Amino acid sequence: MRVRTKECFRCNEPKEVLYRCRYEELKDWVFLCGKCLNEVKSSYPESYQYGGTWKSKKR
Repeated sequence: MRVRTKECFRCNEPKEVLYRCRYEELKDWVFLCGKCLNEVKSSYPESYQYGGTWKSKKR
């Protein structure tokens, strides 16, 4: 099994689990960590869209 990391779009911290979403005026999907995702969900309830979960451990 391969282990990868990816950086959060907002805080730039490398994480093993990220959440794909778009919000506000973003047309492209971005990856956010759990902490940033909760901030975005509460700050942009009208435009927030969930797009799936990215995990570092790929089969």
